[in-house]
Amino acid sequence: MYSKYRVEKSACKTESEENVLWNNSGFLSFKRRIDEQLQLNGLDGSLVDDETLLPYYRMGESETYVLSALGCAVGM
Repeated sequence: MYSKYRVEKSACKTESEENVLWNNSGFLSFKRRIDEQLQLNGLDGSLVDDETLLPYYRMGESETYVLSALGCAVGM
């Protein structure tokens, strides 16, 4: 017999599904622009990881602000 209720995908997202959602949004572009500016200024791009940048992105901070917070000279 079949159950009265069909079990579909859970409403809860796994961590990997959340990462896919962020990568398909403007976050990936935001991250790439930050990484490019860091590289142009001779800084290591390893500073740019999701855990570091995601809070800035979620708060709507500008790229200039984030670069300044990471120690990158902006606009010089």
